[in-house]
Amino acid sequence: MARLLSFLLALLVIIPAAKSQRLALDLSNDEVAISTGFTGTELLLFGATEGHGDIVVTVVGPRSDEVVWRKERVAGIWVSGDSITFKSAPAYYLIAASRPLQEIASPEILHQMQIGVAEIELSTGSQRSDAEVAAYREALIRNKKRRRLYSQDISNIKIVRDLLFRSTIPFPASVPTGEYQITVYLFKNGEPVGQQTTSLPVRKVGLGAQLYKFAHQQAPLYGAIAIAIALLAGWLAGVIFRRA
Repeated sequence: MARLLSFLLALLVIIPAAKSQRLALDLSNDEVAISTGFTGTELLLFGATEGHGDIVVTVVGPRSDEVVWRKERVAGIWVSGDSITFKSAPAYYLIAASRPLQEIASPEILHQMQIGVAEIELSTGSQRSDAEVAAYREALIRNKKRRRLYSQDISNIKIVRDLLFRSTIPFPASVPTGEYQITVYLFKNGEPVGQQTTSLPVRKVGLGAQLYKFAHQQAPLYGAIAIAIALLAGWLAGVIFRRA
């Protein structure tokens, strides 16, 4: 609440003093901290505009190559068959808007600005036909939606008196770590007239973070310790069962 009040007080100075600044935004927290037992969280996004317009928010997670496998049935068993790799696909994608997207801007503008799950640029070097690539693309988006990493629907943005706006950003338990980009767009008469972007780190904290860092920075030693623990556990189990 204190952060929201400070933000609103700052607007009294910022908006009248700078006619060129059309948007201001802030978040209820500076980061998403993933600790042991993390079950997901929500952040409040709030901001203000200089006047009436439509607000669209996109939240894009860190990008990485995504491999999509086609399942094939061989001798009654489902196995991984052919695959396609989509380059630099966002790990997370959420969209929120004050109205349905088709009422805010034309399909051409939405496609150019990559606003909407259907407009995410997913490139691949595959030589397969457009129809096959489209099928793999649909599978990737479907899997992301099932894991709540891509928007199932467009979240609502609440606008108060044509000036203030707010929305919630959900982060599921499976959210990947990394740097997230949150962009707020202001549309008027179907045209983008303002844009503001801020970053949000999602990171592990506590013992889980230390183990994750150790496993990646000291992989050979981590593997040796894991094997030693497994051997010790097996030996102890054998001793206990023999005595029983």
